[in-house]
Amino acid sequence: MGVYVGVDLGTTAVKVVVYNSIKKEIEMDVSKVYQPFSKGPRMFEQDPKDVEKAVFDALKEVGDFFKDIDGIVLDSALHTLLLLDKNLEPFGNIIPWLDERSVEQVKKISKDERLSTYLHRKTGCPPDTVYPFYKILWLYENDAERLKEAFKIVSQKDYIVYKLTGKLVSDISVASGSGCLDIHKKQWCYDELKDLANLDREKFPQLVSVKETLKLERSIADRLGLKEGIPVIVSLSDAAASSIGAGAGVEDSLTLSVGSSAAIRAIVKTPPEDYPAPGIWCYVLDENYYITGAAIKNGGYVFDWYVKVFSRYDHSTVVKNVEKILYELDLENAILFYPFIFGKRFPKFDPTPSAKFDRLKSTTTEEQIAKAVLEGIAFNLKRAFDVVKRLPKTLEKVVATGGLTQADVWMKMVCAIFDYKITLQSSRQGAAVGTVLYALSQGDLASLGERAENVAEYEPDPMLKEYYRELYQSWLSGL
Repeated sequence: MGVYVGVDLGTTAVKVVVYNSIKKEIEMDVSKVYQPFSKGPRMFEQDPKDVEKAVFDALKEVGDFFKDIDGIVLDSALHTLLLLDKNLEPFGNIIPWLDERSVEQVKKISKDERLSTYLHRKTGCPPDTVYPFYKILWLYENDAERLKEAFKIVSQKDYIVYKLTGKLVSDISVASGSGCLDIHKKQWCYDELKDLANLDREKFPQLVSVKETLKLERSIADRLGLKEGIPVIVSLSDAAASSIGAGAGVEDSLTLSVGSSAAIRAIVKTPPEDYPAPGIWCYVLDENYYITGAAIKNGGYVFDWYVKVFSRYDHSTVVKNVEKILYELDLENAILFYPFIFGKRFPKFDPTPSAKFDRLKSTTTEEQIAKAVLEGIAFNLKRAFDVVKRLPKTLEKVVATGGLTQADVWMKMVCAIFDYKITLQSSRQGAAVGTVLYALSQGDLASLGERAENVAEYEPDPMLKEYYRELYQSWLSGL
């Protein structure tokens, strides 16, 4: 039949698509939400049972309409931590990437330049609270007994794969985003984990290829209305799957992905010999490729924050109002906005929130402020873009995907600010499709060819380009 189910385990929702590989089209998509919740200052957690229920509910909807499924393929958000007990049940909640309880542990490692450089080069992960490695260090220093009692240390994806198949494994793609994996040898960093957190190797699941294929358990198949033994392919991280789904090539392109946070990524054949900025990371894609780039904490969520806190209008109205003044190119009266409401991940980790408006006047309008917010997000990404574009061997194309990229006025800004042609991909052509396409190619990315739905192509507008060249320099001087 050629029908595959892609399961994308995100931070706040699971997205499931049914992809027909013969017709090369999406025949169904389902989303189920689950929300992180605060556990105190800088502490966020998620109930693993909420994630499990969302996945099973979504797959049940698929099972109600499709009986002949050729395979289930998964991808997941990076940087999640979950402890399991001896029965392989959750021993507490999932700690997601946005949790910042490990700030002091990150600072401690960062002060030891030799150690931090060694860990960065070995794991591909710079010192940052997003990584489970630093959350493990926090547990070791603050909840050592619980860490000692835990039977296994896993990701949210490992847990869901186990619930579907009865097999507990970690794929090398998601594992490489933990800060606990040697990305060169593709093995757990057992020595470092023992030395720094007194953890034995038995605490960590067996590592497997992203091509590892398991089988859907009978009891689960019955529950979902699917056939027993359907192949379940563990597959990729969402970062890798999203880039593949968006049409990124190897060593020749960048993917701009803007959701709540944002990232600029490149698929490469080898990790960087030298990291051009402290905040550049490199994760394993599979046995042959890597994905490298920079992440920005302050993406689309900053615009959501502005609309909620400052604006009288909803998102779409704010965007329309900005469109009306896009070509009011008045450098003297331009407002500058620095979007660091969550601190910084690039060019290096800095947890201190430092968002600010500059140049506000009595004549400043709400539309000018909204425009400055969108520009500030784009300027911050420009800093990362100028570094990450040096990582692939060539730069032949830039593709964009994610929520904020669907705003036409923002894409015009970004295109002019980056001074590069950008191809916008369909919002449906995301990680869930990318992970299916990867599985179908069996890792041969070159065989995929043109696979994404192009929504629009943006060329830098000469007037905007010149205006933003000057305004960006002013923005940089205010950092």
